[in-house]
Amino acid sequence: MEVALQWLGEGLHFFAQTEDGHSLAFDSPRAVGGTEKAARPMAGLLSAMMACFSADVVSILRKKRRTLRSFQVRAQAQRREEFPKVFTHVKLHLHIVSPDALPEDVERATELSRTKYCSAMAMFQAAGCTIEIGYHLERN
Repeated sequence: MEVALQWLGEGLHFFAQTEDGHSLAFDSPRAVGGTEKAARPMAGLLSAMMACFSADVVSILRKKRRTLRSFQVRAQAQRREEFPKVFTHVKLHLHIVSPDALPEDVERATELSRTKYCSAMAMFQAAGCTIEIGYHLERN
């Protein structure tokens, strides 16, 4: 995997380009010299982990032939006070709308992602971050 990162010449605003042509922007708050024109890198890390986890869960539920009308995840994250301010605890809460998914389907999908498939989540856990996962399943 290759990614190129370029400073955009202002503050701490950076532009990343992946080898497959996708782009991401990052910045920092004004208080530390940023321009606040893009997400902060740590928010990017958290978002990437959530996307990795969510892709697994949605894929597993679809393989179980469950119909998804809506899938959302929210995260609450805590970080150390001292530098480096790594994540110490992340609480994910899923909101799933499905006419046919069962609680055991959601629990199995989240467990498989957590323990087997999600590389980003594995990195968080390997760094000592605890991850808590809850969900609300709306049958509709």
